[in-house]
Amino acid sequence: MDTYALEQMIIEDKGLGNNPFFVNCMAGSTVLGSFDKQHEIADICKKHGQWHHIDGCWGGFLAWSDKHRKNLFAGTERADSITINCHKGQGMPNQATMLITNKKGNILK
Repeated sequence: MDTYALEQMIIEDKGLGNNPFFVNCMAGSTVLGSFDKQHEIADICKKHGQWHHIDGCWGGFLAWSDKHRKNLFAGTERADSITINCHKGQGMPNQATMLITNKKGNILK
């Protein structure tokens, strides 16, 4: 993700009277396996009051890897939520998915 463009679009949207509230970024895209710069995105989201969500459905299982956790997942702890599909990297039955939030009470009961 181009974080400069992200911030400019949020500013522009707010200037038009809109209320953007959600930024969805990647932690291992399906096609290229790309990982966004989570620290930069977290800074922008905090500055502009955006919910920072990470789509880790494909690459999220690498969060448990000692080799990749500190590099590819740097900054993910700052996100409001992340999704991980266990069936894509952990051998679980098809469509086993986790939604993890960073704050207790973020999920509707």
